[in-house]
Amino acid sequence: ECRATFHLCVPFLGLKRLQTAVNEHLDGTAELKPEELQVDICRHLAKENAELLENLYKSTIMYFFSRWEEIRAVAVKLAGIILEHTDRQRMKWLNLDHLLMSLQFLKKDPSPSVQLVATEVLNDICPGRVLGE
Repeated sequence: ECRATFHLCVPFLGLKRLQTAVNEHLDGTAELKPEELQVDICRHLAKENAELLENLYKSTIMYFFSRWEEIRAVAVKLAGIILEHTDRQRMKWLNLDHLLMSLQFLKKDPSPSVQLVATEVLNDICPGRVLGE
């Protein structure tokens, strides 16, 4: 059902090259690997549609404080993927201070999975740098 929905929705984004990448992931024969799909979509949006990527990022960080731990963990992971595949010069919309504060807060989340993902993203953003608690 998710595959079918995604196939139906992607054409409305108007990104034919993205649709090709999505079709490779969702062709129904291979095992679905959501993280690889996220990476490919973010990589494509970072190159082709910065405005759509910005909107995806802003929507994603809203879920950092969901009441469901799985949603929080996935949102943090997706934000990290977006940051990893976006040229820093094109990220004028990124409020890095807000992001770092949010990730520091999530490092103390009651959920170990959220703590782990927040720590990983922080380490990716600021490798080798000790951030204030």
